[in-house]
Amino acid sequence: MTSTKSYAQNQNSTGDPIFDTLIQRAVNLRYVNSDSTLAYLQEAQEIPNLSLVQQAVLANQFGAIYYVRGNYPNSLKDYSNALEIAQEAGNLAQEVYAMNGRGLIYLSQHDYIKAAEFFNRCIQINTERKDSSALGTNHFNLGISLSELKQYDSALVVLEKGYQILKSYPELMMRAMLLNRTAQVYLDLGQLDQSKKLFQNVLDSFPKLSNWEKSFTNTGLGWIALKEGQPQKALELGQEAYETARQLGAYWDKERATRLLSEAHEKLGQYAEALEFARLNKVYADSLYDENKNSEISYLQLQLTDAERKTFEQSALAKEQEANLSKKTTYFLSFALLALLIALFVYRKGLKEKEQLNALLLEKQKKILEQNEKLQVINKEKNRIFTVLTHDLKSPINSIKQLLELQNSETLTTEEQDYINMLLLKQVHHTDQMMDELLHWAMVQIDGIVTELEPISPAKVIKEVMAQNEFPAMKKGIKLELLTQNNDLQILADKTQLKIILQNCLHNAIKFSNQGGKIIFEVIDHGPNACLCIRDNGVGMSKEKVEEILQKDQRVSSTPGTTQERGTGLGMLLVKQFLERNNATLAIDSELGKGTSLILNFQKAIK
Repeated sequence: MTSTKSYAQNQNSTGDPIFDTLIQRAVNLRYVNSDSTLAYLQEAQEIPNLSLVQQAVLANQFGAIYYVRGNYPNSLKDYSNALEIAQEAGNLAQEVYAMNGRGLIYLSQHDYIKAAEFFNRCIQINTERKDSSALGTNHFNLGISLSELKQYDSALVVLEKGYQILKSYPELMMRAMLLNRTAQVYLDLGQLDQSKKLFQNVLDSFPKLSNWEKSFTNTGLGWIALKEGQPQKALELGQEAYETARQLGAYWDKERATRLLSEAHEKLGQYAEALEFARLNKVYADSLYDENKNSEISYLQLQLTDAERKTFEQSALAKEQEANLSKKTTYFLSFALLALLIALFVYRKGLKEKEQLNALLLEKQKKILEQNEKLQVINKEKNRIFTVLTHDLKSPINSIKQLLELQNSETLTTEEQDYINMLLLKQVHHTDQMMDELLHWAMVQIDGIVTELEPISPAKVIKEVMAQNEFPAMKKGIKLELLTQNNDLQILADKTQLKIILQNCLHNAIKFSNQGGKIIFEVIDHGPNACLCIRDNGVGMSKEKVEEILQKDQRVSSTPGTTQERGTGLGMLLVKQFLERNNATLAIDSELGKGTSLILNFQKAIK
C-alpha cells in the first residue's frame, strides 16, 4: 500500500481545559513527531477521574498514533476499546471516530470492500451530524479504498467531493492530503501532467505541510521525474522524501522513497548506490512484511471479537425472553423456548469458531517466528556481502587515485607519462573487470551467501590476482612471482570467494613488505590436498599477533604498513570466514624481521 490514510475527526470539548489542550497538542503533532504525540497522550492519561467521554477520546487518539507508527495490533486494541466506551457513554462523535479507525484496520488488511462499507457508514452518520471536518476525512479514506480497487473514476469523484466539503476549512491539513491522493490517482492512470500539477499545488499552497505529506508529495514528484527521463531530479526529490520519512519513522514512506532512490541511481549508472538503496528497500519491505504478519494476527483477533460479540448478543436475547416467559401465553412460551435453543446452537457454534480461530492464530504466530529467524540470517549474510564489496573495491580504486595524482604531478618525462597512462589504463581495466565480477556475485548472493564448489585452477586465479595488484606492488618495488610444478592441478573452491581470499592475503603481504621486497605464490601438490603458499620477506609478526589472527572470530586490530598504509582489520576475518566455507584451513608461519608465510590448504579436485 503506497497511500497516506487518515483518521482525523473533530475533537469536541470535554469541559476540562487541561485535558483538551493536551489532546489538541497531540493531534497537531501527529504527522510531525509521533514521540511527542505519545508523550502528550500519556500525560493526559495520568489526569485523575477521567470521564467516560474523556476515556473514549484518549483511546481513539492512542489508536490513531499507533496506526501512524504502523503498530496495528495496538491500534486495533485501542480503537475497539474506544468503541465500547463511546457506546457506553452514548457519545456518537467518538463512536463514529472509532468506526473510522476500524475501517482503517480493514484497509491495512487489503480488504478494501469491507473498508469501503465502514467509511460509507461513517459518511452517513457524519452527514446526519453535519460534521464537515469528519466528512472530509471519511471521503479521503473512501477514495483510497476505491483507488486500491482500481475504481479510479469513482475515487476521483469521492476525493473531489471531500475537497469541496473542506473548502471553508483552509487551515486543515486534510485538504493537502486530499490533493495528494488525487495526484497519486492521476499518476496511477499515467496522466503525468495533471498529477505533477496537483503535487506542486500541495507544495505551493500549504507552507506548513506535515512531514508525512512532504514525503508523500516529493516521492510522487520523484516518480514523475523518473518517468519523464529526469533521473537526477528524481534522485534529489527521493533524497528529500527519504530524509523526511526517516524523521517521521514511517516504514511505508521509507520503503517507497528507497525504491525511488534505487531506480534513480540505476538510471544514472551509479550501481553501487543503487545496490545500497535496493538493500535498504528490502530491509524496509521485510519490516513491513513483519508488520503485515502482525496485522494478520490483529485481523484474526478482530474476527474473534466479532464472534464473541454475536454470542453475547444471542445470550442477552435469550435471557430477555426468559424474563418475559411468565407474562406470555403458551404459544409465546414455546416460541421463547425455540429462540433459546437457537441461541444455544449459535453459542456452541461461536465457541467452536473461537477455538478454530485460536488454533489458526497460534499456527500463524509459529510461522512468523520461523520467518523472522530466516530474515535475521539473510540480513546478516547481506551485511557480509556489502562488507566484501566495500573492502575489496577500496584497494584498486586507491591505486587509480595514486596513478592520477602521479600523472598530474607535471614532473614526468614524455616516456614516463606514456608508461603511467599504460599502467592507468591497465589498472582501470582490471578494476572494471573486478567490479563486474563482484557485482554479479553480490546480485547472485542477495538472498544469502551461497558457496558453489567446483574444480578451479589455482594458478590461473593467482595470475589474475597478481595482475590486479601490479601497481601497488610496483609502487613499493616489490617483485611478484608464481611457482608451480603442475599447471594442471585443480582444487575444489568457489571461484569468487577464492579470489577474495587471495586478494586479501596479497594486500597484507604488500602492506607489510619493505621497499624492493619479494612476494612468492607457490602451488604445492600435497597428496589429496593442495597448498597455496603466500610468502613475503617483510616485517613479520609476533607469536601473539599470529595467535590473535588464528583464534579470534572477529575483526583483529589493524597495524600500519611499512609505508604507514592503514587498514580496517577486516581482511583476515574475511579470509578465515571464506576458507571455512570452502572446507579449507589456514596456517601462519612468521617471525619478526624475517617475513611471513600464509599456508592455505584446499581439497584437490578429482579428475
